[in-house]
Amino acid sequence: MSKNKRKYAIGIDVGGTKILAALVDPQWRVISEIKNKTKPEKGEQHFMGVLADSVKFLLRDGKVSRSEIAGIGVGCPGFIDGDRGVVVGSPNIPFLKSYPLARRLSREAGLPVVIGNDVQTGLYGEHQCGAAKGYDHVVGIFMGTGIGGAMVLNGQIYRGASGTAGEVGHVLFDPNGPFCGCGQRGCVEAYAGRLAIAAEAAIAVARQQAPHLAQKAGTDLRAIKSGALAKAIRAGDRAIAEIIKAKAQVVGVLMADLVNVLNPQMIVLGGGVVEAMPNLILREAERVMRARAIGNSSRRVKVVAAKLKDHSIVMGAAQRAHDRFVERRKEDRRA
Repeated sequence: MSKNKRKYAIGIDVGGTKILAALVDPQWRVISEIKNKTKPEKGEQHFMGVLADSVKFLLRDGKVSRSEIAGIGVGCPGFIDGDRGVVVGSPNIPFLKSYPLARRLSREAGLPVVIGNDVQTGLYGEHQCGAAKGYDHVVGIFMGTGIGGAMVLNGQIYRGASGTAGEVGHVLFDPNGPFCGCGQRGCVEAYAGRLAIAAEAAIAVARQQAPHLAQKAGTDLRAIKSGALAKAIRAGDRAIAEIIKAKAQVVGVLMADLVNVLNPQMIVLGGGVVEAMPNLILREAERVMRARAIGNSSRRVKVVAAKLKDHSIVMGAAQRAHDRFVERRKEDRRA
């Protein structure tokens, strides 16, 4: 096999509830993918088995041998030491604590592995081949179970001194607000993450203000997912629409603060909540941002939805694997 054909890459999006893995060809097209539930309660052995089996499936389904794969990239929630390939901690997957994920997956899969924070990886995917391609100053805000963020500054993902830059979900919104999963009070995430949205939606159901959501999900927070909320709004549940508007406005305040501090060219909004209700969330968040941000920067910044949607992280992870294991080899040979 000639070296110039070693351009396939595998990207893996590890989430608290699902693991999505994709095989990406040399033209950056997803040619095979597989989704599994994470099931963190089953422990580390099950988790690693799902990752290893996902890689085997992609190779078999895509009819690609290991020799044709540049490497595997993984986007994982939590605090990541990418240089050492270690998950320092991941709140939704408790056993990933000081966990050498890159080394263990590499041993299981027989391929080199690079890992990074999931939201940073997702914004990298959008910057390389999605909504933010061609922009050097970008903020990404991803609304999912919580709220994550990442930044591209001067054309590069900004990771900060210890790799944790971009935790915008834990910017203070109200010092007397509800407790957040991080242990503090009043974080943006505590107001506008999907769990916060689901809690308020359940109250609306209990008060008989959301009949369509009541039929689909009732008051079960686990069933009140982004898709169910979007369907309820389309069916006429005005109370749910008002909840989503209010949460988007909280994100708009956050966006205004980030515009004032960073002066980005673009803000990319992504994550499951945005994917389900992009027009409503972008409209309200952008309206508030433009009303609150100061100076010329508020008028020039673009606000867009993530183009790659569910594939932002897997594409960013695959691109990082290509960068690490193909481009670096080229640089080493030139040196």
